[in-house]
Amino acid sequence: MNEFYYSPFKENFLEQCHNINEENVPEVGSRSLDDFKELVDKSDFSLCVAEDNSPLGYIICFQNNKNTNEYMDKIGHKNYTEIRKRIDSFLYVDRVAIDVKYRNKKLGSNLYYKAIDFAKKNSIANLAAEINLLPRINTSSLNFHKKLEFVEIDKIKYADDYEVSLQKMII
Repeated sequence: MNEFYYSPFKENFLEQCHNINEENVPEVGSRSLDDFKELVDKSDFSLCVAEDNSPLGYIICFQNNKNTNEYMDKIGHKNYTEIRKRIDSFLYVDRVAIDVKYRNKKLGSNLYYKAIDFAKKNSIANLAAEINLLPRINTSSLNFHKKLEFVEIDKIKYADDYEVSLQKMII
């Protein structure tokens, strides 16, 4: 039986998690290794799921606060900015990815539950995320978020080939 465990990002996990990120494009946005490291460093909550000292997936989240807002403005994060216009108290799931060989083992769900626990401990009212609708609908993400009782708060179409569904879950 697999012995999965949850761990903060370790230096030796960073490159492997970045590889998992890039293997999950376009469901998550592509980032250089340096930009990915900066996301982790600036995040308010991030966690890896691992087995045998090897990461299998991760979650990176940002809380609506002054430092995060300044960082998101600096990098021009459109989706975070749009959610911030609609919700005051939230923890934003910027990205979550699981190695394809380890999907359907509840690892993504458990990472979300850990984020929900963080939000509860910090009196955050909502978990927020966006789901790509264009260039193609991310059906698995839509179904996953629906099971967790996320609801759509808006759709934003940035370009003919880029549209997202903004979603929230009341905690």
